[in-house]
Amino acid sequence: MNVTSALSSGLLGLNRGLDGVQKAASDIAGSGKSDTPEQATGKDVNQALTELVVEKNAVAASAKVVQSAEETLGTLIDTRA
Repeated sequence: MNVTSALSSGLLGLNRGLDGVQKAASDIAGSGKSDTPEQATGKDVNQALTELVVEKNAVAASAKVVQSAEETLGTLIDTRA
């Protein structure tokens, strides 16, 4: 796997994870509003919290991929210079 591919994968993972965090936060906010159907998510707050933790870990893992790719690219540039 080349560095740019790893960087792209990491950034894609970051974007997906951040979208998931936002959705989970929205589900948590809407979980207690069952009296207004347009605001209710139909999810249990425990399920939404679990999804939030999973997405948080996915974002952290993707950030490490981006950081590793950036360090590798920096090393390659330093070596070539």
